[in-house]
Amino acid sequence: MLVKVFLSLIALAAYLWFRIKKQFSFFERLNVPYDKKESFFGSMTEVLFKRLNMYDMVEVMYNKYDSSVAGFFELFSPFFLIRSPELINQILVGGFPHFMNHRDVFTGDHSGLMSTSLHSMNDQKWKDMRATLTPAFTGAKLRGMFDLIRETAEEGVLNLKEEIKQEKDVDVKDFFTRYACDVIATTGFGFKLNSMKEKQNPFFQMGKDVTNFGKFALFKFIAFLHLPRLTNLLKVSLLPRKHTIYYKTLVLGTMKQRCERKIFRPDMINMLMEARGIDILGSNDLKCSNKWTDDEIVAQALFFFFSGFESVASVLCFISQELMENPEVQEKVKKEIRSVLKELNGDQLTYEVLKGMKYLDCVISEALRKWPINASTDRVCTKPIEIQDPETGEFIKIEAGDKIMIPIVGLHRDPKYYPDPMKFDPERFNDENKHNINPNTYLPFGIGPRMCIAHRFAFMEIKTMLFYMFSDFKVELSDKSSIPLKLDPAITQPHPKNGFWVRLLNEEK
Repeated sequence: MLVKVFLSLIALAAYLWFRIKKQFSFFERLNVPYDKKESFFGSMTEVLFKRLNMYDMVEVMYNKYDSSVAGFFELFSPFFLIRSPELINQILVGGFPHFMNHRDVFTGDHSGLMSTSLHSMNDQKWKDMRATLTPAFTGAKLRGMFDLIRETAEEGVLNLKEEIKQEKDVDVKDFFTRYACDVIATTGFGFKLNSMKEKQNPFFQMGKDVTNFGKFALFKFIAFLHLPRLTNLLKVSLLPRKHTIYYKTLVLGTMKQRCERKIFRPDMINMLMEARGIDILGSNDLKCSNKWTDDEIVAQALFFFFSGFESVASVLCFISQELMENPEVQEKVKKEIRSVLKELNGDQLTYEVLKGMKYLDCVISEALRKWPINASTDRVCTKPIEIQDPETGEFIKIEAGDKIMIPIVGLHRDPKYYPDPMKFDPERFNDENKHNINPNTYLPFGIGPRMCIAHRFAFMEIKTMLFYMFSDFKVELSDKSSIPLKLDPAITQPHPKNGFWVRLLNEEK
């Protein structure tokens, strides 16, 4: 009996060894150069053990190779690293039917909310939800939401002026996070907040909780990705139950109240109601044309929150940092703002006037180049395809289920595409120079049909705050400022070790 058990264990070990050896020869069989990491966690080891920030890891991986395609492993999962702009276009645009889906990150999330968001939906389900949500971000809808954003930015800066009468050293992350929270509250969830004054309001506190995944966040994501059955069995959730209940109650309760009271607001809640076929001036029945489940409806609002809460605040922080380090750029920003204020002659800022501020566009675009919201993006092949290496002319066959990564931060900081890439130079994006930029090397919001649906909304939100912030304030070097900026490997999001400290000077107009 013991001999049989022993032989069975040897056979199992031999089988596992063979399978692992075969898996790790994946790229050798395709003649693709790859990162030969010995660790169990593959190329993610440095990130998981807080030795490298995700930004740095992607950039290091990108710079390690000269080829159009390389490879790396995440645990036992092989990923194609696509470095060529031509291949990126082949995959994300021309080959989109083969690469429609992102990898399933939240399949194992027991709460089920994140797995039903637009980002996680696949195939026809994604197409249907994308078509449902797209009308919310047209030019006409953005124009309708602009006043809500303008009022939020204006009020936030007024509150900041009350706190800072002359000058003060400030970590601007808190201020910008509160602004992003208030914008989401008014444009996404349908109620007005003032998080600068009501610092402990539950909406802001919930937002801080759900976007701060804690020390073991990456390990939890790895479990969701590679052990979804186990995480579901163990009832592991990305969000604590109290947060799930809070957002479900908020979204569904607001929809019900609006139906009963016939309240209309140009925000995401109204758009989600329309997705269910609910006409505010008609039926007040929440079950009318119930194409989408409650969880799917709530998931879209929650994903809007996730996407806007941390990322918008981070972009504003990086812009403040760059304007502090580059006072000549800051002066050009302030000059454009002064010119616009003179034209407005005391009138309110409008959507059309803001849209015409070209230098601010250049500043935001350059910040998103140097500090993109996401270090990378991914796709999963849904049906086999052969892609042609533009350098060698050889074809590489990608099978259904194979995963690819697009190293956004690597492309954005490649001197081949952006000379002196770590220099903050908004002029790269002016009318005279922007034609020199290969669109397949600039991917702050992705590219192709799966490009971020709310990119114009985010751009407008960032631009509006910059207008009001630099109308009244100047940023200068603080004793606590981090120069050069080094990202903290212990934090999942891109954030410097010592925070975004600047000296704010309240200027008289």
